[in-house]
Amino acid sequence: MEILTDIDLPDYSPSIPPDYSSTPLPGEQCIQKTPRQAAPNYRGNCAFTYTEHGMSLTLRGCREEDGVPAFGLCSTVNGEFAPGDRKKVLSVVVKLEAQIRVKTKSGILLHTLFSKERQLWRRNDSSSEECPGLLPISISFPSTYHDNDNDRPRRLPPSMSLRHPCRVAIVYSLNVIVQKVGCAIFSRTRKTCLSAYLRYRPRVRPPRPSPPSFSSMKICPEEWQEEIWGMTKAPSGEEEPLTAQCHLFVPSVGVFSSSAVVPFHITFCSSSTFLGSIAQHVTQSDISLEKPIHVFLLRRTTVCIGDWGKTRDDVLGVGRVFPDPITTVEPILSNAATLSWDGEIHCEQPIEYSSFSTSVIEVKDFLVVSLLAPPGPLKSIPPQLYQAFPIRLVTHPWVDRS
Repeated sequence: MEILTDIDLPDYSPSIPPDYSSTPLPGEQCIQKTPRQAAPNYRGNCAFTYTEHGMSLTLRGCREEDGVPAFGLCSTVNGEFAPGDRKKVLSVVVKLEAQIRVKTKSGILLHTLFSKERQLWRRNDSSSEECPGLLPISISFPSTYHDNDNDRPRRLPPSMSLRHPCRVAIVYSLNVIVQKVGCAIFSRTRKTCLSAYLRYRPRVRPPRPSPPSFSSMKICPEEWQEEIWGMTKAPSGEEEPLTAQCHLFVPSVGVFSSSAVVPFHITFCSSSTFLGSIAQHVTQSDISLEKPIHVFLLRRTTVCIGDWGKTRDDVLGVGRVFPDPITTVEPILSNAATLSWDGEIHCEQPIEYSSFSTSVIEVKDFLVVSLLAPPGPLKSIPPQLYQAFPIRLVTHPWVDRS
């Protein structure tokens, strides 16, 4: 065998590390910067203990909401389980599951979203070993579940509970199922269960912030999107149809925090004849050429099981508008006045969860432009007098993690 000495080895010198920086050099420009993603597991320092039938379950490392252990996106439920009467224990299984519960006249309907099991301990058939006094628990929430009704994956919805439009709830639970030796006379086994209700509340944030005002339209036009609403009113007789058109400019991000103020811009083109014709068919008298447009946030909750369904609309906030002498769009109608407003809107009611969709319950958010002020649900406004544009309201604000 040939032995290498120091003379036979080549010379090495440390390499100079490359100079990486997110700060542009003089003459350079940062085109786009993507914030790093937050850690999927939000860990708290709370502990919860449940005891029943001589058994004990302790959950650790979670946060607390209204006295209930709460978990975020893809969080892991950690803890320990102490079984009672260990000599009779045959197996211990932990099960994490989510259900939609709807109360109807015929009873409570259950719809299981997912059910995930993990075996903690099992006695061998040929063994008489005793179950350990403490069994560690570690089971994670999935990020999605499979919607069997539509045969596709969906994001896991948050925990929620409503009384209207009907009594409905999305419930998450952790169940520890213990199988024990039963009565010696009948030679049967029996099962006992220890359950803990959990709260699943993923922290949803906008992917980027909204522009501060419509004045940034010229600097960053890609930050805005235009929605057009055309209206036609057929008059009596042989006159030509009366028309109007509304141009709504909103931030293109489309996802807004419930605590954020959302700017918008409106250009409305119509004639007094059109507005007068509309006003004759409604009982309210707030349709005027000076301020014919109203903007509000609306959350629609729909519960649907088979052919049965109910819907509820909640107005979350009403926008404020300020006259803008600068017209954003060219006049499109002859013999009509074109007026423009800058505006802003925010949630005046706190929301507990972001919008979501399942095959049973769906929560959607809209930015509504209406010729009438919102007295309540959309069904109180004639359908030809409003237009709803979908958005998404989330529970947490955008955070710069760069």
